[in-house]
Amino acid sequence: MAEADWQKLDRETVEGNPRRPEGEAGRAMLARMNESHAQLVEWGLAQIDLRAGDTVLDIGCGGGNTLARMAQRVTEGHLVGIDYAETSVEASRAFNAGLIEAGRMEILYGSVEHLPFADGQFDAVVTVESFYFWPSPEESLKEAARVIRRGGTFLLLAEIYGRDDLPEGIRAKIAGYDLTNPTPEEFERLFRAAGFSDVTMDFKAGEYWIAVRGVR
Repeated sequence: MAEADWQKLDRETVEGNPRRPEGEAGRAMLARMNESHAQLVEWGLAQIDLRAGDTVLDIGCGGGNTLARMAQRVTEGHLVGIDYAETSVEASRAFNAGLIEAGRMEILYGSVEHLPFADGQFDAVVTVESFYFWPSPEESLKEAARVIRRGGTFLLLAEIYGRDDLPEGIRAKIAGYDLTNPTPEEFERLFRAAGFSDVTMDFKAGEYWIAVRGVR
């Protein structure tokens, strides 16, 4: 996201509470993020091989747009979303009502700290713009790795990451919201410590975006 966009959205973001969306302001923010994150999601999902029959988890599913996009590729498998904000769960369920009704998707309330899933349950796990807020990032990454099958993939997408040329306005938001914003080197260390044997990264030219992939 460009610095001007961060400044423009400041008031709306504060009212919506990006760490844990609440109420009408939170619902409005989630709807806006479904649109504003669309290009990031499209770019990022192109970095991962999703198959029709996969079982896939979206951690911090927000407004539900990432799940809907993955459903275009996961046509015979099962999609699961989880979020620790009740407003996000409600919004994501409403956005994907048809897919839930068809039995192709379920969206649950819960935290990345204690995922209510069996070891190795998922072929792939994704998270979009949520890692900034994860409690105990190292332990939470281990919990995400736990539910991925051997050979499965974890994909983390973020609009910003630790780098020296971030504009001052964005740096102020990182400090103001107390965001976890690792450098690429720190991401690699975190992923390997969590149990991912192969870690690769992609960066979007002209943006501050990062896609981090870890193979279990």
